[in-house]
Amino acid sequence: MQAQRFLITGTAQEEKTNAAVEFASVALLRPDSTGISAVTTDENGKFTIKAREAGKYLVKLSFVGFTPVVKAVELTAENDSIGLGTIVMKSSDNILKGATVSAVAAKVEQKDDTTMFNASAYRVPEGSTLESLVKQLPGVEVDDDGTIKWNGKTVTEFLINGKDFFKGDTQTAMKNLPTDLVNKIKAYDKKSDYAEQTGIDDGEETTVLDITTKRELNESWITNVDLAYGNKDRYSGRIFATRFTDRTRVTVFGAANNTNDQGFGGPRGFGRGQGGLTATKNAGLDFSWESKKTKKENGHIEVGGNVRYNHSDNDLISSSNSETFLTSGSTSSFSNSRNFSSSARTNVYSAFRLQWNPDTMTTITFRPSYTFSKSRNNGNNSSATFSDDPYTKTTGDPLEEIFRENVIQNNPELYALLVNTNERQSLGESESHSLSGTLNIVRKLNSKGRNVSLRARAGWGKSESESFSISSINFNESTGKPSSFLNQYSNTPGKNWNLSTRLGYVEPLGKNWYGELRYQYSYKYTDSNRSRYNLNELASDAFRQEHADLFAEDPELEGELAGFGSTNSYPIGTLPTRNDLLNYVRDLNNSQYATYKYFEHTATAGVRYNSETIRFNAGVDFNPEKTKMRYNRPGQHIDTLITRDVFMVSPQVRFRYKFSKTTNLDINYRGSASQPSMTDLLAVVDDSNPLNISMGNPGLKPSWNNNLFVRYNGYDPTRQRTIMAGMHATQTINSVSNNMVYDPATGVRYVRPENINGNWNARAMFMFNSALGAKKLFNINNFLAFRYDNSVGYISTKTASATPTPNPVNMILKEAAVSGPENEEGSYNYYNRLFNAASAASEKNTTRTLGFDENLNLTYRATWFDVSLLGRLNYQHARATIQENANMDTWNFAYGASTNVNLPWGMSISTDIRMTSRRGYSDQSMNTNELVWNAQIAQSFLKKKAATISIQFYDILHRQSNVSRTLTATQRTDTWSNAINSYFMVHFIYKLNIFNGSAGNKSGEKEGVRMGPPNMQGPGGMPARPMGPPMGGGMGGGRYF
Repeated sequence: MQAQRFLITGTAQEEKTNAAVEFASVALLRPDSTGISAVTTDENGKFTIKAREAGKYLVKLSFVGFTPVVKAVELTAENDSIGLGTIVMKSSDNILKGATVSAVAAKVEQKDDTTMFNASAYRVPEGSTLESLVKQLPGVEVDDDGTIKWNGKTVTEFLINGKDFFKGDTQTAMKNLPTDLVNKIKAYDKKSDYAEQTGIDDGEETTVLDITTKRELNESWITNVDLAYGNKDRYSGRIFATRFTDRTRVTVFGAANNTNDQGFGGPRGFGRGQGGLTATKNAGLDFSWESKKTKKENGHIEVGGNVRYNHSDNDLISSSNSETFLTSGSTSSFSNSRNFSSSARTNVYSAFRLQWNPDTMTTITFRPSYTFSKSRNNGNNSSATFSDDPYTKTTGDPLEEIFRENVIQNNPELYALLVNTNERQSLGESESHSLSGTLNIVRKLNSKGRNVSLRARAGWGKSESESFSISSINFNESTGKPSSFLNQYSNTPGKNWNLSTRLGYVEPLGKNWYGELRYQYSYKYTDSNRSRYNLNELASDAFRQEHADLFAEDPELEGELAGFGSTNSYPIGTLPTRNDLLNYVRDLNNSQYATYKYFEHTATAGVRYNSETIRFNAGVDFNPEKTKMRYNRPGQHIDTLITRDVFMVSPQVRFRYKFSKTTNLDINYRGSASQPSMTDLLAVVDDSNPLNISMGNPGLKPSWNNNLFVRYNGYDPTRQRTIMAGMHATQTINSVSNNMVYDPATGVRYVRPENINGNWNARAMFMFNSALGAKKLFNINNFLAFRYDNSVGYISTKTASATPTPNPVNMILKEAAVSGPENEEGSYNYYNRLFNAASAASEKNTTRTLGFDENLNLTYRATWFDVSLLGRLNYQHARATIQENANMDTWNFAYGASTNVNLPWGMSISTDIRMTSRRGYSDQSMNTNELVWNAQIAQSFLKKKAATISIQFYDILHRQSNVSRTLTATQRTDTWSNAINSYFMVHFIYKLNIFNGSAGNKSGEKEGVRMGPPNMQGPGGMPARPMGPPMGGGMGGGRYF
C-alpha cells in the first residue's frame, strides 16, 4: 500500500510591488516551534513542503528585509493537501540589523539543472570580495592562475540576477564584488541567445556563476571602500558602488594593489600561489536597463554593457630543472634555467548588448564589442644542458656553478656533463585592436514552436609586435663546436577580418517533437607576416667587405655598427640609425609572409524532444571547408599558393532526464574534427634558434576528438543533502605530438610534428554535502575525484657518440656539426632525411597516470562562532612503458582547522592553520612539510558599525613555498618562483549605503550599515571566515635557486 503524502503549497508575494519573493525560507515547524524541514521559494515565489504524517503544524516564511509570516495548518487523512494561496510579506524597517532566524540555510541546493549555493551558509572575512566565497563552494575549484572550474567545467562568465556582469571577465567579479551583496550563487550551463530564444541547443553553452543579490538592497546605493597598507610597502585600495532595482543596475569600481590580489580562501589547497610580484590597477563600469514591459509584450527593450580598464606590472624570478626522456635505455637529457623578467600590460575592453521585441513574435539581439591591448616584456635567462643529472656532481646549484670562472679546474666532473650554455636577453612589445558584432533575429511563426532565425557576425582585428633577443651560446670544449652569438630583431604585423551568416528553421513534428535545419556560411581573412633580422651581421667582417661602399660614404658607420656584435655595447632594443641597413641583414630563411582565406559551409540537421521529464536532442553538422594560403619564404625559395579542401561531420547527442525538481541526469556526447595548421603542413625549416630547429610536415592528418560528459544531481531539501556524481572522458585520434631528434654532443634539438594515437583521459567526480544533527548546526562536505590520463608521445632519439656499425642518424648529425646543410635550397630535404633515418629509432612512450583527489570538510556553526576541520589528499601514480625515470608515486596532503569568533562589542577574530606535506618526490627538497598560519582581528565602530579596522597576518610562521611539478610523456619539470611571502596589512573599511526604496528609508537617508549574509546572523553580524594562504613565499630547497 502506497504511503499517504501530505503537502502544503503557497506563493510568497511582496506587499508593495506584488512581486514574487524568490528564495524566501519556508520552514515547517511543530506547534512548539521546533523545526522539521525547510525549503525555499522558486523564482515565481512558489513553494511546496512535505510533512511525513497528519497533525497540526506551523508554516513560517522569512526573508531578510521582510517581517516573518507564520501560518497554522492542520493535515488529516481526509485533507492531506493544503493550499495557502498568496502569502503577502511586508518589508521590515529593521533592515540588516542582525535578526536571527531559527532555520539553518542549506549550503547546497539543486533545482533542475541548476546548483544553488546559499551565501548565508558560508562565512568570509570582513570586507571580503566574491573570491573568498567562491573558493569555499563544494565542487568549485580556483586554480593558481585564477581559472574557475565547477564540476570540472571552466566558468567563463559571471551574471548578476541573470544579467551579464562584465561579460567575459571573471576576475573583475571575483576581485571586486563584495560578498555583502550576495544572497545565492547559481551554477549552471547558460544557453546562447539563439538557444534561449528558439529552444534549440546549438552547442554554444557557457558555464556561468549567476549571483542573486539580496532583495532588500533593491533601489539602494551600496558603496564599499577598503584601504589597506602593510609592511614591505604592501598596499591595497578598492572602491565599489552599485545600485539595483528590478529593472536597472549600475556598477562602478576602481582598485589598485601590489599584493597579487590574492583574496582569502581558507586552508583548502596545497599552498602554491601566483608566481612573481604583481601590481595591478583596474577600473570599470557595468550597467543594465530594461523597459517596464515584460519580455512577452510589444516594445520590450533590454540594454546593457560594460567598459573596463586594467594595467598590471609583474616582476618574476623563477628557477627550474627538467628532465627530457630519451630512448637510450633509461637515460635522459637534463637542463637547468633561471629567469628574471618584468612585464607591463594594459587592456581596455568594452561590450554592449541590446535586445528588442518589436512585437510578441520577434526578438532582435545585437552584441558589439571592442578590445585594445598593449604589452611590454623584458627578460634575462640563463640555462645549461647536461648529459646526466648535474646534482650528482655538486651539492649546490649546478647552474650557478657552471657559470663560474675556472669551472673546468674547480669541478671537472660537473663540466664533463655539460653540453651547452645559453645566456639570453629578450625584449618584446605588442599592440592590438579588435572589433566585433553579433546580430540575432528570431521570428516565431506560431505558438507551437515553429520559428525562423538569422544570425550575422562580423569582426576586424589589427596587431603589431616587435621582439629583440641577444643570445650567447657556448658548447663543451670537447665538441670543438664554436660559440654562437646572435642579436636578432623581429617585426610581426598582422590584420584579420571575418564574417558569417546563419539561417535556421524549426518545425514541430508532433507532440513534444521538433525538427531543425540550419545553414551557415563563414569567411575569414588573415594577413600574417614576420620579418626577422640578424643585427649581429652588421658588425661582421663579411658585411664590411661586401658593403665597403657604405663605409666609404660614412666613416662613422663602422664604429656605430660594431656595437651590434659580440661586444654588445648597445642596450637591447637598439636599432641602427639608418633604417635601410636592416634590408641588408634580413634573415630570408626565417622571414615569412602569408595570407589566409578560409571558406566554410555548415549544414545542420537536428531533432529535439521536450517533455516534463525528458529533454533530448540530437544533430549532426556537415562542414565542407576550403582554405587558401599564399605563402612566401624567400630564403627557402618558396612562393606558393596552397589550397586545402576538407569535409567534416560532427555529431552531437544530449539526453536529460528529470526524476524530480531536485534530481536529474544529464548525458552529453560531442564529436569534432580539427585540422593541423597550414604552416605545419609546409616543407620549411625554422633555424632562427640554433639550439631548437623545427620543420613542417606535409603528411599531417586531421585529428578527431570524442567528448562524453555524464552528470547526476540530487538534492533532499528535508535533510539539506546534495549528491553529485559525474564523469568526463575525452579521446583524440591522430593527435599531434612533436617528434624530436637530439644531438647529445651539442644539445641541439630537431623537431617535427607527427600524428600519434593513444591519447585519452577520463575523470570521475562525486560530491556529498549534508547538514547533520537535529538543528542542522553541523555540516559535512566531501568532494572525491579520480582521473586517469593515457598520454602518448615520441621519446627523443638520442644517438650514441660511437657505434660498432655506421648509424645513419649519427652520420647526418656528424655532417651537420661539421659543415651544416650543403645548401639552403636543400635544407628541408636535408633535415627530412634526418627524421626519416631517425624514425626507426624513435619510440612511443606511454605514460599512464592515475590521480586521486579527496577533499573533506566538517563544520560546526553556532550563533556567535564556527569551527571547521579540513583535509585534502592528492595521490598521483605514474608509469611509463619505456622511460622508467618518468615513474613516480607522489602524495600531497593538507590538513588544518579554522575558527571564527564574533564578540558582542563588534569585534571578530578569525584564524586558520594548515599543514601541507609532499612525499614521494625523487628530489628530496620537494618532500617538505609547511605549517601555514594566518589570522585576522577586526573591530567595527561608528553608527550601525559602518566602519571597520582589521589587521590581517599572512603566513605568520614564514613556511609557505612556491614550487610545482609537471609531468608529460616526454618530460618532467620542477619549478620554483618568487612570490609574496609572509606579511601583514591593516585595513580600513567603510560602507555607505543609501536606502530609498521599499527595502529601506524612503527619505533617502544615508546609513552606514554593516551588511552580513541573510539568515543565521549573530550579534554584530556574521562571524568572519579565516584568511587563506598568502601567495607563496619561501624558496623551496636548493634545487630551485
